[in-house]
Amino acid sequence: MPRAPKEYQRLPGRGTQVDGNRWLAVTRALCTVWMAHDHLLLISRTGFTETYKRFYFRDIQAVIIRKTTTAFVCNIILMILALAFILLAASLSDTTARIIWALIGAFFALLALASIWRGPSCVTHIKTAVQTEHLAAWHRMRATRKGMAMIRPRLLEAQGEFAPQELNARLEAQIPRQDSLTL
Repeated sequence: MPRAPKEYQRLPGRGTQVDGNRWLAVTRALCTVWMAHDHLLLISRTGFTETYKRFYFRDIQAVIIRKTTTAFVCNIILMILALAFILLAASLSDTTARIIWALIGAFFALLALASIWRGPSCVTHIKTAVQTEHLAAWHRMRATRKGMAMIRPRLLEAQGEFAPQELNARLEAQIPRQDSLTL
């Protein structure tokens, strides 16, 4: 018997959504994004519960991607810690202490290299007519670009594509001209 085609396809990226303060979180939810033929599905898992949010391609008004410096700052901090522990290890005369501090420094250097390999960070939101939802799964530029490349054809299929002249005409119609304003 032939298998039925999969209804959902998992998109790249996975992240945690935090409720409350970022460092003293009340709850943390593991988030993933899935694509069906006509919608995106955002799944948030917290313990034994899952919440689902569906975004139909025809209703999506914008996907907002903003590059952040979070990964860069974390990389700098990790490299400073790695360098500090390695320099501390080099200054000690006791072999056992030197090995322990060097291993701690190597651990921080490994974390920094892993973060550098994952690439720059970003914040991604999906905007519809009634809400703007944060996509915690797309917090790295690499995963966001891959995910956008996968959903772009479905968005264009559902909404069509603007010609550049039509887009400029619509923008000019919505923005009032400076010379027509009266005080």
